[in-house]
Amino acid sequence: MKPAFLERALSRAEKLTSEQLRSILGEVVSTNDMLEAALQSMFDGIVVCNLRHEPVFANKSAERILRMAPGYGANPLWIYLPDEELKDFFYKTLTAEETILGKEFALQGSGGTKIIAISLTALLGEDGISGTIVHIEDITDKRKKETQLRRAESLAALTTLAAGIAHEINNPLGSISIRIQLLEKMVRAQSSESPGMIKHLGVVKEEIERLKQIVVDFLFAVRPMDIQLLHDDPGIAVEEVVELIQPEAERKGIHLKSRTCKDVPRILMDKRHLKQALLNLMQNAMAAMPEGGTLRISTEYIQDEIRIAISDTGTGIPEELLTKIFEPYFTTKKNGTGLGLTITFKIIKEHSGDISLESKEGKGSTFTIHLPVPQKEKKALPQWQDSATLAGSQAEE
Repeated sequence: MKPAFLERALSRAEKLTSEQLRSILGEVVSTNDMLEAALQSMFDGIVVCNLRHEPVFANKSAERILRMAPGYGANPLWIYLPDEELKDFFYKTLTAEETILGKEFALQGSGGTKIIAISLTALLGEDGISGTIVHIEDITDKRKKETQLRRAESLAALTTLAAGIAHEINNPLGSISIRIQLLEKMVRAQSSESPGMIKHLGVVKEEIERLKQIVVDFLFAVRPMDIQLLHDDPGIAVEEVVELIQPEAERKGIHLKSRTCKDVPRILMDKRHLKQALLNLMQNAMAAMPEGGTLRISTEYIQDEIRIAISDTGTGIPEELLTKIFEPYFTTKKNGTGLGLTITFKIIKEHSGDISLESKEGKGSTFTIHLPVPQKEKKALPQWQDSATLAGSQAEE
């Protein structure tokens, strides 16, 4: 719809002087500049395509999020996009003239994975449809907050149910275990020709011990932690865990590599619990490499936080499971309890930190722990110092 003043001006254009026409033109240009500035200032991306699906306008956010090639305009929108999935999406939807609302995509970039939502709607003019409006929203933070809220709700519900049930289960398990031991002694005493019976009793004992361990993990996951935060060096905790896990890594044919940062500041931490979180992550990483591989652990000091990254070259995690990985009882292991990462998540939260995950199926995973540094400890960005790998070779960049 044209502005009212422009409608009036056009209705009597023949009677206007050149000075009046210049004034009206100036007003039109000013209004157009203001509208374009508003579009360019938006955090969301906006692309306007004509009926030939050629982008006639794209704001800076759209160019950045979609990584559009420069000089666009003479060809359909999909020609200027580097991502193959987006190319295919825009080709199919624009040529089919579909209306799409909130279609989500995960884009890999140097800064990690971004989740975007794309909507396509018709651009309506006075004479009908004159093109397509593409709206792109970066919903990465929104999805992270939803995931964190869901994790917090899961833990709260688990805590409410936990204590009574765990104790009720643990008591009969102890009684059953004692009775099995007595039966095993009786069978051995009565006959030496009962290897089958002894074997079955042994399996029962193993399963009882596994159930007891599940109960122990469960109680650890839901009980308030006795966290004692003291100023300590996280680098030492990392070194001790690496030293502890090195023999197991060697037995499994896994090359263990470490990279440390000089002058890591002391932070408020509980060394015992932080080592437990690191151990859980490193054991999971080794479990993801049954045929061997490379396990890397690195520490770095960036801005106001310590980052501890644990990377493997294992099987990776499917994209659809990434948001569930910290939820209680979710596991991809055959005999896993699904509580290891829940406990790890809880420990890091007790340190006022966070934990993030980057994974690609078939290529491996990287868990990154983010621990805050007290403001009084702020220092300049440090220089890297590569340590020799624990497998005996030089650390690779």
